[in-house]
Amino acid sequence: MVIGNVIPPNLVAGAVRDIAAFVGADLGDPRTWYNGPPVLDGVVPMHHAQSLWDIRQHQNLYEVFSEYFGTGKLMLDINRCMFRPPVHPLHPTRSRGDIHWDVDPRADVEATLQAVVLLSPIGPNRGGFQCIPAIYRTLDTWLEENCTNDIDFDFRHAGIIHPETLQVEGNAGDIILWSTKLPHGSATNLSNQPRMAMFVTLQPPDDSPEHRDWMRELWITRRAPECWRGLPGQLDPEPGPPAELTVLGRKLLGILPW
Repeated sequence: MVIGNVIPPNLVAGAVRDIAAFVGADLGDPRTWYNGPPVLDGVVPMHHAQSLWDIRQHQNLYEVFSEYFGTGKLMLDINRCMFRPPVHPLHPTRSRGDIHWDVDPRADVEATLQAVVLLSPIGPNRGGFQCIPAIYRTLDTWLEENCTNDIDFDFRHAGIIHPETLQVEGNAGDIILWSTKLPHGSATNLSNQPRMAMFVTLQPPDDSPEHRDWMRELWITRRAPECWRGLPGQLDPEPGPPAELTVLGRKLLGILPW
């Protein structure tokens, strides 16, 4: 699902500026676009820039998720960003396409929602979001036919090549929503511009005091969630004071009650 014009241009511009600064990229100089660690393939391990929090707590984004879930009581996640320059002969491991799942599609749990905010326009072959709806629609059958050996099935690096892979286009400020059961990934960037995006999801909240305390601690200390710490290029903690939060932002973080 693509929802257009969710994030206004001034907030998009702020996030673009901060992501480019983090990876040391001058958007007008392609020679500077390849400073990020190759192993991350465009993932930017930055979580707490004020510009990212401004997007997470924006009213339009909140309304998209509250309409989807049918409730105004939501909690945000603290996620990261993306800067994927075009493929280049001097950087052969960068910006190649992939298909994967972020969670095991065989798990007997209800699918949840994932989302990405586009910070640059995504046209054909610009390395944007891609997915395989045909597998999603017949997931149980596909898993039975292709996962007979559980040991060999790596859902995070599925390596799927499928004739019906779909690249999703959009404009800066749009948001793409998809199910955790949908095989997806980033397409190969064959354009002449980098793809920039940030991941953010709002969900009905875990109301436990422990979870709320954990979220508040990440915000105050400007640290990544534990499972993402230690990535190349990551700053731990990230410099600067905690981001300023609106009343909505404090509710989404779990500091204030709904």
